[in-house]
Amino acid sequence: MTTMAAGFSVLVLALGSVTRFGAHLSGTWHVVYVVTAGAALYFNVLLGVVGTLSQTEPSLFVMHMAVVLPFVGVTVAVIKRAALRGDQS
Repeated sequence: MTTMAAGFSVLVLALGSVTRFGAHLSGTWHVVYVVTAGAALYFNVLLGVVGTLSQTEPSLFVMHMAVVLPFVGVTVAVIKRAALRGDQS
């Protein structure tokens, strides 16, 4: 599982770098970049948390939610802030 998640993280980072350097964060590409950067960081943190626990612990779901909820919240906040900044321009 950890190898697959690490590979997925690399693929997400590749997509993020295309949006960052290829599309220069214009238009909706900014949102795609924020989501891909947040997702890649989430997978890396999740790998660290899962690596410290055994796979049979019942608290694995609780730890997964403790990792995913802050990342979703921050990603949504950044997208909303970028949308508000775009409306003010």
